[in-house]
Amino acid sequence: MLIQSLFFVTAVLLLSSATADEVTAEVIPLYYTCSDDGGRYRDNSTYLSNLKSLADTLVANAGTPNSFTPGAVGQAPDAVYGFVLCRGDCTGASCRDGLRKAFDDTVHKGFVCPLYKDVTIYYEQYMLQFSGDDIRRNFTNRPAWVASNMNNVTGETGKRYREKVQKLIDRIMDAAANSPGRYGTGKAWFGGEGGVTTAYGLLQCTPDLQADDCRSCLAELVSLMPGWFSGDEPNDYRVGGRILGPRCNLRYEKELFFQETNATLHIDVPKNHLGRMEILLLTIAAVLSIIILISLLAWIIQRRKDSKARNELEEWTRLITVEIGTMFSHFTLSEIRNATDNFSEAKKLGEGAFGPVYRGQLSCGIVAIKRLAAYSRQGLEQFRNEIRFIAKLQHLNLVKLVGCCMQQNEKILVYEYMHNGSLDDIFKDVTKWASITWPIRQNIIDGVAQGLLYIHNFLQPEICIIHRDLKPSNILLDHQMNPKISDFGIAMFSSSATESQGTVPMGTLGYMAPECLCGSSISVKFDVYSFGVLILEIISGRKVATSFRRYKRSDNLIAYAWQLWEDGNSKQLIDNSLSVEEHHQEAEILRCVQIALLCVQENPEDRPDMREVVRILSNKGTQLDNPNQPAYFHEPIASNPTSTQYLTAIHVHTA
Repeated sequence: MLIQSLFFVTAVLLLSSATADEVTAEVIPLYYTCSDDGGRYRDNSTYLSNLKSLADTLVANAGTPNSFTPGAVGQAPDAVYGFVLCRGDCTGASCRDGLRKAFDDTVHKGFVCPLYKDVTIYYEQYMLQFSGDDIRRNFTNRPAWVASNMNNVTGETGKRYREKVQKLIDRIMDAAANSPGRYGTGKAWFGGEGGVTTAYGLLQCTPDLQADDCRSCLAELVSLMPGWFSGDEPNDYRVGGRILGPRCNLRYEKELFFQETNATLHIDVPKNHLGRMEILLLTIAAVLSIIILISLLAWIIQRRKDSKARNELEEWTRLITVEIGTMFSHFTLSEIRNATDNFSEAKKLGEGAFGPVYRGQLSCGIVAIKRLAAYSRQGLEQFRNEIRFIAKLQHLNLVKLVGCCMQQNEKILVYEYMHNGSLDDIFKDVTKWASITWPIRQNIIDGVAQGLLYIHNFLQPEICIIHRDLKPSNILLDHQMNPKISDFGIAMFSSSATESQGTVPMGTLGYMAPECLCGSSISVKFDVYSFGVLILEIISGRKVATSFRRYKRSDNLIAYAWQLWEDGNSKQLIDNSLSVEEHHQEAEILRCVQIALLCVQENPEDRPDMREVVRILSNKGTQLDNPNQPAYFHEPIASNPTSTQYLTAIHVHTA
């Protein structure tokens, strides 16, 4: 049996750059397979030791000078064979660092294909494969993976675009097969029809293939393109697509996705097209002129602002202290530097979306100090407004804001210190997570629900707060494991708890409600959705991006929980680390699963508000409604290229 896994998150990772700047995300595999055919190994086995040695060797040799590195360690039956391949424009340290992280997640941490002997993993700029069989001598291009941009160029324009892409790919195929590195890129001008001005292509083989073998491998992929990338109508053609295999791969897009070099082919260049050098010189001249002008204007404006800011800061500090009261303090930068040993790495607790967090000792005790980074999108006025609102929030399940510092262009928030870190820290520590009993997990669920209910009804009906970034790393735990919601950096203030408002998508992938990613208006039901995801994670002990294999399809945590609930097998979702005695509380846990599924329903109007969630959590006898299908419930890629492509409820996976 072959376990094929595909994360729904990758579909959302390829949203527009504007959205990507405002969400937090981490690099995860595009696709991976864990084959049962190769069997499994045990912890502390000779095979694992050989695998770790092979991983270290492959990483050390990658990128210097070639992007392809094969290797083998050990003797049968514990021999391990493998190879790595970085994309032609990913070399040196970039290649090695990416592969090192990939092997660390797979071999050392077991995040991907734990204890499987036969594994293939594809990333954006590199891939790896290892097995107990000598795959170095296996030149078949399986397992392969296909993805496409579901936007089409239509009609006669689509037909011409397909022909242009085919011409480009054919030219690059010859160049790649004849190059020493078996790598080629190209660019073809299209003319602007159908919103497409250019087409870019990239083809690559493992360099150990002979030129004819490389050309044959790529030709097989090219032959699959009409079946995979044609649209619903006869002349429609996908804007972009890719086919990945361990021995060769191809990709094309309408936007540049690789690093151009002198070897990049240029096809059908317009007569009035400027050369590379002319463009470079004009660009440099224009940029320098703009920089000089902007710098001059900025210097003039900054001098005026500095003078005004010095006068305003003293007055603002006095007013905010009067408004909030003695519960809030204004610290000097000198006090903050002394408390953190001048922001030393030894005092650093972690890095948030808006900057680093440090542990410090102030006169009021041990605190957590968040220093907003220079790249933070939060301006001074937003910073002040956040303080005005958040400092007034007083609830057992919200982290308390102790004070702030605004001096010498520094913007710093001071919070109470949480001894047990975040829920995400506990997730990452297998031993700690196994010690978290169901009563503690239930207390965390209840506490977060109470905190959300409070902010959603804050000063009702005048104002409510939508957190917009509820996730395990923003749930802090005190010395008694009581949860406290933190990080209101991207929180939105609304004039009503029920009023929907349009907003730029912000949050963390996997926890963002689909209406936000679709560009629709959002309300407090955004947080309800995130809370539902959090419940499923706490019950299952798995993160939302985990892939589950069931009925020949790969599901994310939300879809997996939904399928189990529909089949009447929700008890399979319960974390195995819970003790046998705690499984006797099965009915209570399954009730929480149903509440979570009510919270993650695709239509926000179907989700309960937090007042209703708190009520059904506390009243165990309340009859629950049956949930509707959740968001991000998708169909996997079919084996037949004419079948339905990989879909999510809100976006189609792009190449």
